[in-house]
This record gives sequence, C-alpha cells and structure tokens, in this order.
Amino acid sequence: MNDATGAGRSPVRHSRPGVFARGLAMGMAEAVPGVSGGTIAFVSGIYDELVGSIASFSHTSASTLLRDGWGAFARRHSLGFLGVLVAGMAVGLPLTLWFVVGLLESHGVYVTGFFFGLIAASVVHVGRQSNWRWLLTLGLAGALGGIVIGFLDTGTAGQQPSVIFIAGAFAATAWILPGLSGAFVLVMLGLYEPMAKALLAIDLPVLATFSAGLVIGVVCFSKFLAWLLDRARPAVLALLTGLMTGSLTQLWPWRETGFSDTAVAGVVGAMVVGALLVGVLGIVSARRDGTTDEP
Repeated sequence: MNDATGAGRSPVRHSRPGVFARGLAMGMAEAVPGVSGGTIAFVSGIYDELVGSIASFSHTSASTLLRDGWGAFARRHSLGFLGVLVAGMAVGLPLTLWFVVGLLESHGVYVTGFFFGLIAASVVHVGRQSNWRWLLTLGLAGALGGIVIGFLDTGTAGQQPSVIFIAGAFAATAWILPGLSGAFVLVMLGLYEPMAKALLAIDLPVLATFSAGLVIGVVCFSKFLAWLLDRARPAVLALLTGLMTGSLTQLWPWRETGFSDTAVAGVVGAMVVGALLVGVLGIVSARRDGTTDEP
C-alpha cells in the first residue's frame, strides 16, 4: 500500500504549480453532479495530506496563533498547501460552471462518458490498495449504498438559510469522500441550480451561508476520517472503492437519453481518455512517493 501524507504519515512537499493543478481539477470535478473532487485528490496523491491538514484544526489553533505567531500556525496547519489548493479550486469551479455545464447540455453523453472512464479507472486505483476481505464486505456495502444514492429522486428542500447551511455541510462531507459528489448532494436537495446561479452572480449572503456550512462539515468530518484512515485504512479504502463503484450508475452516458449506437465510438473514446487521465495521475503519485519534491 502506498504511503501518503496524513495522520501518522510523514509530510511530503509538493510544488505549488502541482498543488494548484490538483485544486483546479478538483474544482472542475465538483462542479459536475456525480463526479467527486475527493477522487481527484486520492488518485493524484494528496488525499491523506488534505484530510490531515484540515483535521489539524482544533480548539487550540487560536492559541497557537496568538502564542507562537503566524509562521508556526501556518506550518501546523499546512496553510501553504491548503491555500494553493483552494485557489486552484476557486478557479476550476466557476470555469466549469461557465463552460463544462454548457457542454453537458449540448454534448452530455460524451462528457459523462469521460467521467465514467475516470471513475471506473479510479475504482481500480483505490481498490488495489485495500484487500479482498474488506472489498467483499465493506466494498460491497459501499457499492450498494452508491447505487441507492444514484437512484434517489431529486428533492425539493427549499432555499431557506438554514437549509442552505445544512446543504453546505452535507456537500462538504461528500466532497471529501472519493465516490461521493458534493454537486450531486445539491441535486438531490434541489439546490444545484440555485447554488450555481448564486456563485456565478456572486450572491454574497447565499454564498456566505453555504460556505459556513462547508467549513463546519469539512472540519468536523475530516477529523473522523483522519482517525479512521490512521487506524483502519484498508477497510476505509474498501468502503470508498465500493462508493465509487456504485457512483458509476450516476454517470452511465445513456442513463437519461437511452442507448444510441451512433455515439458509441465517441463515448468509448471519451471513456478511454478519462481512464488514461487517472493512469497519468497515478504515475505522478507514484513518483511523488519516491521523492520529497514532486509536482
């Protein structure tokens, strides 16, 4: 099993352009329902570092800042890494909402084919780091859960501030888990389009409420996940493998439109490109594991 930065692991330095590129890809993924930014983080080799950095925040963080100064505070919480990653996501998310979402409307079968290939290859990448005992138990349970989530009907939760806050917390939890999509959570709650419009229109009250939920969800859930990864990593990876497998039901290219043999070649090609992208990210991650300063 490959090591990565996180709870109980040694920190690995990444170049800022490499971290920014990962954040860009994560932001682009999270804008599309059914695609998980956590998956991108995992296959690109920063998942443990991301979870560990977020989980490092606690009630003692403020005292560290006041007592030891900004430098110690930034080092303790890997703010250089988190800041560059978030900056990449802040660029990738609106870019995707502006361009890729429009592409989904006009060429959706090819775009979902690309993401299907990406997630399918990610299943192999993550699953090989667990073991068959866990894959046949928690992996199967995760797959069934992912399938159920994929076939849930879109809800009509409304757009009250309290609902938006809770949606932010749920979306953050989904964002940090490979195989679960924060955007898909918003779709299920009936808030995907309203939140996309709020982001593009820079609706500050709505965005502030949603962001507060995001922060609470990320900080609280990341601590629990970091604890699990440190103590039961193969089991957690098996569950995540199952969730990603089940999430493929959300991304079957002909799920909404029905099968069309005229688009098969193009869709298969898009799937191959998505799978190859995971392969490239896996190579980058493997290189990183063998050195102290990789992209």
